[in-house]
Amino acid sequence: MNNLLISGGWFIWPLLVCSILLISIVLERLWFLQRRLVAPKGLLRQVQNLIQKDSFHTQNQQEIAATSQLGDLLQHCYQYRLNPREFVEIKAEEKASEVKLLLERNLSMLSTIASISPLLGLLGTVVGMITVFGNIDVNGSANTDLLAAGISEALITTAFGLIIAVPAIIFYRYFEQKTVILMSILQANTSIFLDFLYKK
Repeated sequence: MNNLLISGGWFIWPLLVCSILLISIVLERLWFLQRRLVAPKGLLRQVQNLIQKDSFHTQNQQEIAATSQLGDLLQHCYQYRLNPREFVEIKAEEKASEVKLLLERNLSMLSTIASISPLLGLLGTVVGMITVFGNIDVNGSANTDLLAAGISEALITTAFGLIIAVPAIIFYRYFEQKTVILMSILQANTSIFLDFLYKK
């Protein structure tokens, strides 16, 4: 493995940085985008029960808001309950936009890694090939074994770039879809909550 890294030239180091960033972002997003942390099941019913019992006091509101994005969204809507529904819906949309930014955090970085990794790999290969062919004598004679070894080393960066790019694209699409699903759940729960508030 060390030989591969060394033979890949200095272009391998930015690719290593990309791979570390990729692993970090994927692990962080896998943890953060769990349904139980964003929109836990039963939370809406819990809040409705507290309101019906007239027990949704400031302390409870803060605790609910701290549990998840859904809790924060419901508490945000509840504090404007004395205003017309249209006003509360606008406030809910504003809060939902903030939540969406949180859910999409680091996805642009993941997309960037997927885009630049193959390009860095290709650039490393091109520079390596230039070096290889630069070692050919003026008369066109060269050691074929050395040429083959040089070309093999030059292609290492392209392979490494693609190894990084493929999972980056897969996880980007997965997290993008996961975000859409979670936002749909949040919006559905908020709509039900507003119906509940304004039917009281």
